[in-house]
Amino acid sequence: MKMVVVDDNRQIREGIHFGIEWERYGISEIQEFADGSECLKALDDFEPDIIIADIRMPNIDGLKLLEEVRKRTDNCRYILLSAYSDFSYAQQAIRLGANDYILKPVKPEKLVEVVMKNARELLAEKTEKESYYDMFERSFLHSLENGGELEKTEKVKQFLESRYRLSLPDNCIFLAVLRAEQADGKLPKKPLQADVSEQIRAALKEEGAFFVMGPQRFLLVLRGERSQLMSLSCQYRLKNIIGKLNGELAGQNLAVTAGISDSRGMNELKAAYERAIVALEQTYYGESGDCVLFMQNMEGERESFPEAFQKELIEGITKSILRSDEDGLRSIMARLKETGIEHKYPHMEMTAFLKRLYLQIVRRTELDNDPDFEKNVIENALHFGTSLKELEDYLIQFAVRKPERIPREGFSAMIKNICDYMDAHFSEQISVESVGEAFNRTPNYISSKFKREVGKSFTDYLIELRIQKAVSMLKYSDIPISEIAEKVGFSSYAYFSRTFRKHTGKNAGVYRNGQEPK
Repeated sequence: MKMVVVDDNRQIREGIHFGIEWERYGISEIQEFADGSECLKALDDFEPDIIIADIRMPNIDGLKLLEEVRKRTDNCRYILLSAYSDFSYAQQAIRLGANDYILKPVKPEKLVEVVMKNARELLAEKTEKESYYDMFERSFLHSLENGGELEKTEKVKQFLESRYRLSLPDNCIFLAVLRAEQADGKLPKKPLQADVSEQIRAALKEEGAFFVMGPQRFLLVLRGERSQLMSLSCQYRLKNIIGKLNGELAGQNLAVTAGISDSRGMNELKAAYERAIVALEQTYYGESGDCVLFMQNMEGERESFPEAFQKELIEGITKSILRSDEDGLRSIMARLKETGIEHKYPHMEMTAFLKRLYLQIVRRTELDNDPDFEKNVIENALHFGTSLKELEDYLIQFAVRKPERIPREGFSAMIKNICDYMDAHFSEQISVESVGEAFNRTPNYISSKFKREVGKSFTDYLIELRIQKAVSMLKYSDIPISEIAEKVGFSSYAYFSRTFRKHTGKNAGVYRNGQEPK
């Protein structure tokens, strides 16, 4: 506990401070002041649990100090020192909210007894108050999330001011709903580590009342402003703070995305929360780490997803995936994003649509028959996706990173198995002879049957497969090109370079940088 001693008599002050071994009694920090004005200046920074003050002092005496202290906090015990002649003052002080008094001259044993009694009472009060606050906070958050009735405005205000010291002189607030996610827009597979949650809390707690709503969700209640200009300034200040926090989280592949309400009256807490959620939903169409401020045009009746548009998108995306047409797929997804923003499609409806899209693609391409296909991972990503960008990236993986896994209609079981074998061993020095040996067939038989069903020679298919793998590595990794050549099965870098240019029309280095060859 922390204690303050206020007395204009230096001997008494220092006697109380140093004459007793306070650490034995749980008092770990003590500050002393010669009058009440000095004490008030330090009060906010030091935040004492117990104040011992003389009634008679110059400038601000013990009674005036008591009045000022009680205006600021009820979370400390106030003990007065008084002479017999000051007894009427002491009685007045008790009425004003003093907790105890000690007559001068001060006896050490009496002082320890009174301080310890007040310390025990304060601890009991704090425990009871914390228990009440915990219960109130759970009810408050549940009502916000689930549309229940909130406590009366004055009770909520008192709770925010007492527990979080959130000053609300104008009865105005604004809310921010925050979501922690990976920097690529995906929700973390595991709950955030305690130190990460603490890092987020530490960055934001000074701005307002900070609440943990779930493993990756947080709520911040902040002081609002009547002036629209001042309110906007507060919103942008928070946006900048979150931007700085995201800079600190970048090394952990994490980002905080936020929706920020406009300034509302204390009696409009629910409306502020709903508007923060509406703003957060807009981040679904953006990037991780976005902070979206609520605007009036975000509200309004939301349209449902037209069936004809759904069908058109399913056809277009399926064709792009089957053709490994990344540019076509990105164009369709860009149109989907524009349409979603224009018509205010809720992100849960958009996610449900993409889930249906995924299932139709699986059904049409038989990807669910591939034991290596990460079906559950992608299903979960589509179900719990936090941004359209994340879902687009998964679809691009269908189109670009696994095109060789899509079975071809009309292939015999043997040729399908050979294609799977080549896919598993493409990095090795395989040949039609080694494949024939693995499948107990002659090289001539394999070559003839493969060419007849696939429409290209075994060697051409293998080279195309290796180039596809190289393209994927160039786009989605930082592996040096010489290592990529080796990893995809080319015997020399020079041969890889010639073959890559022949099949793509670009040098590998130019392809990685996303530039058109000159």
